[in-house]
Amino acid sequence: MQDLLKNTKKLLLMKLRYIGDSIWMLPVINNLKWNYPHLKLSVLVNEGTEDFFYLNPLVDEVLTFPRKKVKSRFGFLRFLKFIKKIRKKNFDTVIDLTDADRPALISFLSGAKIRISYDNEHKPRRFLYTHKVNAKINKKHMVEYHLDLLKELGIKIHDTSIKIQIPDHILNNLYQRFPQLHNTKRKLLIHPGARNPLRQWGTKNFAKVISAVKDKYDIILIAAPNETHLIKDIISQINFKPLIATTELNLIEFAGICKICDLYLGNDTGPLHIAAAVGTFVIGIFGPTFSHLAGPWTERKIIFEAPADLKCRGCYQEFCLNQEYKACLKTISPKVIISAILNLTIK
Repeated sequence: MQDLLKNTKKLLLMKLRYIGDSIWMLPVINNLKWNYPHLKLSVLVNEGTEDFFYLNPLVDEVLTFPRKKVKSRFGFLRFLKFIKKIRKKNFDTVIDLTDADRPALISFLSGAKIRISYDNEHKPRRFLYTHKVNAKINKKHMVEYHLDLLKELGIKIHDTSIKIQIPDHILNNLYQRFPQLHNTKRKLLIHPGARNPLRQWGTKNFAKVISAVKDKYDIILIAAPNETHLIKDIISQINFKPLIATTELNLIEFAGICKICDLYLGNDTGPLHIAAAVGTFVIGIFGPTFSHLAGPWTERKIIFEAPADLKCRGCYQEFCLNQEYKACLKTISPKVIISAILNLTIK
């Protein structure tokens, strides 16, 4: 498949997953544009995961898939309307990083003559692509897995890093909105939520950590709009008011707060990857998932995770398979994280 993209002028790069998955696309974008600087590169991701691509000067166009609308009433008609929009773009090539049924159909219906993806599950959707790579999932980190696709296309890998640059005006607006950010004390941002409850370490554990490290760090509590209860629960367990406690930030503002903070603590979820991407030192808590496959792509990290020999780890996270609910996360005690935070020297 050497030089497969040689004559491509308009390429659609697609991954229809979640925020963390979208961030893992960034090295693919960097290396595509480094090898093909004149390529018009469009990115297609699920609606709600697109914000950071607007900040990337290498992305020529950002497209979003209206997943919720397609799943609702008259969803099929909305899907057809979306496909019509994609076909008008006249893409030469589609690279699908998702490896799932719906993206495969979008790829096929796009009208692109070259359609590239994986073939991990050997399902019938593989016939919707013109080229399939041999890279295998769950053998290495997702960033490396995606870059392996480019390698099989004969594309030289120039840079494997993930970096999100936050515009100055975003940071300035945050300082105006939260003047307490000017405090000189070190700042610890804690995000206690996660899309999947099976990845949530628990508000009691976070409250214990906060109470133990509050003399060293100002505490900032941030969660998603639908996670207000987590913030309230933590505050009810500590005997002081955090520097900031909010669920009213968009993704770019959240990334800006991460950039301002010295340290981030959170579960295995999208915000952890955002914090790592802006350069903040991160402490991640991994229960059902494996950090060597899906951990934050940075050297500035400490990872706490359940023992690898816990047989139920690597589950599908639809429900807990262990007799003890969330046994994986219960192996991680607040004491070890408190010790790590108090003994950490951040440069």
